[in-house]
Amino acid sequence: MMKKSIIILVVIGAIGVYWFWPKAHVEEPIVMSVQLDEVSKTLAVSYIVEQNNDTYLMEIAHNTKGFYPPRNSGNWDGETNFTEVLAVQNGYELREDVVELTDEQLSYFLSLEGRTLPVEISFENYSPIDTTLVLLMEGEAVDVIKNDDLLRYTYTSSKDETIDSIGHYDSVATISFEQNNEEVDFPLTLTQGSSVDILINEPYKLSSKDKLLLEITMIDGQSVTNNILMTRSIPKGYLKQIVKEANANNN
Repeated sequence: MMKKSIIILVVIGAIGVYWFWPKAHVEEPIVMSVQLDEVSKTLAVSYIVEQNNDTYLMEIAHNTKGFYPPRNSGNWDGETNFTEVLAVQNGYELREDVVELTDEQLSYFLSLEGRTLPVEISFENYSPIDTTLVLLMEGEAVDVIKNDDLLRYTYTSSKDETIDSIGHYDSVATISFEQNNEEVDFPLTLTQGSSVDILINEPYKLSSKDKLLLEITMIDGQSVTNNILMTRSIPKGYLKQIVKEANANNN
């Protein structure tokens, strides 16, 4: 009887630890994605905070220019008009705030060189966070084939060329490459009409319309950019994993 009571107490204790053991604290919002979409004329910022955290996006700053999400409440803080909770896991939330751009503001971003820009993201009661804004241009979306946990994009060369590298921006996904179902090495020479398959593993959605910016760079310095819509919802425990990794990097 005593042995049985001890087992019951151990089980109750384990349940208590599971429910009441404190989760890892988020020192500051963890910015997961900052993307400008030329078609919708929006800046979307996704970030992780604890569920009881009432901070929201205040400003996106580039150089001396600031861009602000709308708030019809008349307050300068709190939820924005477009605040959305994308996922709730283990006491954390993946949120998204959106800034609508005027034609003039959109033209400002499109006039800058490059497809990625350094920006500062400000939340109430936190120091500005340095991160990277990715520009997603109209007409660069490409079709992909979904295959279980990955996406397959086939790049077909319109001329004889040599690819120096293939990289991507603003996604936790990883990419690998195949040609005729075999791994390839770079530099990779393609004749006109030949192709290379780009495999996108773990294409998790980090924002409501999360896109991966893919850049194919040739040995002559020319490049091709495409964007690919991420399709998979984040798995269970994913936010907890990201917080753990962020805390480890900060320490």
